[in-house]
Amino acid sequence: MIPLSHSLTIAALLFVLGLAIILLRRELLFILMGLEVMFNGAALTAIAAGQYWNNPDGQVLTIFLMVVTAAELAVALILVWLAFEHLKATQVDMLTRLKDDTKGGAP
Repeated sequence: MIPLSHSLTIAALLFVLGLAIILLRRELLFILMGLEVMFNGAALTAIAAGQYWNNPDGQVLTIFLMVVTAAELAVALILVWLAFEHLKATQVDMLTRLKDDTKGGAP
């Protein structure tokens, strides 16, 4: 059996790696990958805690997290595809053209 501290250390490293990807990269696909790595770190924490306390709740939570993550990823990939199709850009800094440029509000 793997000690809880080892599992939590790996989970924390995964979470920090995902956070570093989000903070350092400016492309939408890399930001999505960073989010996925962070979710995997959280899932590993739930599984390790469930194994430590001999409780299957961590595995159930991980399955639920995977379903929610898959739905989030599907919506996010569609948004990335539409942003590239309409604006020809996937960099976050270039997507500021999505803002409303009208000064007086909506017509």
